[in-house]
Amino acid sequence: MTTAVILIGHGSRAPEAQQYFLDLAAAVRERIGTDWVEAAFMELCEPALATVVEQCVARGAARIVVVPVFLHPGRHLQRDIPRLVAEAQAAYPAVRIELAPHLGAHPAITPLVADIVRDALGAPAPS
Repeated sequence: MTTAVILIGHGSRAPEAQQYFLDLAAAVRERIGTDWVEAAFMELCEPALATVVEQCVARGAARIVVVPVFLHPGRHLQRDIPRLVAEAQAAYPAVRIELAPHLGAHPAITPLVADIVRDALGAPAPS
C-alpha cells in the first residue's frame, strides 16, 4: 500500500516562514527515505490540505497520514483539521486518510525543549 504523509502547519503570509515549512517537509522526506512527504497549510498561504490530498491521490496514494505540526491543541487541532480530514475522506472514500497525533503530543517534546533551554542558558547536559 502506498502511503503519503502530509505535514500540516498553520501557514503564514511571510514567504520565509512558508519556505521554512516546505524545507522541513523536504528534510523529513529525505530523512525517512521516501518521496511521499508533502507540506500543506491551514490558512494564509497555499497549498491547502485539500489540494495536497488531491495531488497525493492523483499520484496513487492508497493511504494518507496527516501529521499536524502544531504544539498546542487549540481550535485548529480540535475542530478545523479533523473537519478537513473528514472532508478529504468523504471526497476520496477509497483512500484511507488518517490524522496522526500533533507534534506537541509527542513525548520527545519535553526533553527537546529542555535541551534547547539548557543550551540557551549555557548549562552542561546532565550526565
